[in-house]
Amino acid sequence: MFAYFLFFFYLVSGTIFLHWMIRKKKIPFSIYHTVAIVFFKIAMGCLYGWIFLRFYGGDDTWGFFNDSKLETGRLLHHPLRFLDDFMPSHYQNLNGNTGWDTLMLNFNQFENTFMVKGLAVLNLLSGKNYYIDVLLFDFLTIAGPLLLFKLLVKDFPLRSGMHFLLIFFIPSVIFWCSGIRAEAIILLAMVVMIHSGQAYALHPSLRHFAGILAGLLGLLLVRFQFLLVFLPAFAAYMFSVKSKRSTPVLFNRIFLVGTMIFIASLFLPPTYQLSRPIQATQQKFFNLHGNTRYMLDSLESGPLGFLKILPQALVNSTLRPFPWEGKNLLQSVSAVEVLFLIAGILFFILSPRRREQISHPVYWLFLYYGLSQLLLIGYTVPFPGAIVRYRSIAFLFVVLFLNAGNPLLQQKLRYWIFKLH
Repeated sequence: MFAYFLFFFYLVSGTIFLHWMIRKKKIPFSIYHTVAIVFFKIAMGCLYGWIFLRFYGGDDTWGFFNDSKLETGRLLHHPLRFLDDFMPSHYQNLNGNTGWDTLMLNFNQFENTFMVKGLAVLNLLSGKNYYIDVLLFDFLTIAGPLLLFKLLVKDFPLRSGMHFLLIFFIPSVIFWCSGIRAEAIILLAMVVMIHSGQAYALHPSLRHFAGILAGLLGLLLVRFQFLLVFLPAFAAYMFSVKSKRSTPVLFNRIFLVGTMIFIASLFLPPTYQLSRPIQATQQKFFNLHGNTRYMLDSLESGPLGFLKILPQALVNSTLRPFPWEGKNLLQSVSAVEVLFLIAGILFFILSPRRREQISHPVYWLFLYYGLSQLLLIGYTVPFPGAIVRYRSIAFLFVVLFLNAGNPLLQQKLRYWIFKLH
């Protein structure tokens, strides 16, 4: 009974405090908007935990939670030992090596360590209750979507209604970014980099530079593979904002040079090819067990290997699950969202006017990062559940790009949601 009271207390008090912060930051929300985004996010986070416990016997998040109970005791009684797992010496003891192997082990294990330690701290407030931990985690990470909305509504006030719906209410994006997973932290880190990067490009300051470094460090430690894909788009974004270019010229140049270097390396001996990390990642996924697996051939060395499975990669990461592949509620919802994505693509292609309305560097960042991430996921991941989770942020960015110039979504949704003409 006390857990129910604590959940309700944190929900109400947290929502009131968050709304006060939202109004202080001049985000045009009423209390109804704040309640809607908070309740939906927390409901999806709790639904995530219940589904995976009820139908799958738990997942990584439940593993994080169970491990965190012991860590809470260490935090209370041996705080120095609690922090020891973050030290390089801990990873040296694990593999008996130093140097590069230890550094890579540190990066690969940091996400798990960070999630477990973070939950151990939240357990002090939740009484070691999983669903209260979800609530607290969601209140902390909702800063990412809010900051993204603030960034976009400042430059595009007419699109506030559209951005409100797409940022806060795409089911799969909110589902995967509301469970106790790193996706919520990754989105927050990316948005902090985008927000601080724009401010630094226009008005350089130490505070804005520190924001860029904070986001970069978050991506580096939590999931450095995403950082490697995000950096080229972010660099092009920074240069575009600074030079006040509204076209994707700098994005085209940076990605063209990067693609040419990558392709050139494919003609070298296998040891020197830049595709080796992608091949290694694919093999790691192939060695895992999954109930459902998409058709994906092994990635071979050389340019022909990439061309051979390019159609599989694009279809798996972008267009699946197909409507008839929905074996459960999660897959069925994902299939509907894919149809929404396809409709956005067709609407974008058939409307020349819309291509003029997305002439802003932030939208080109969304597109170039989103497509790059989707392609990398398609080349490496054969499991539909993992694909939908890993692509959630890229999916959000691409949908924002495709619908940015939709006049119906701009005008009608702004009036319906914010009662503004």
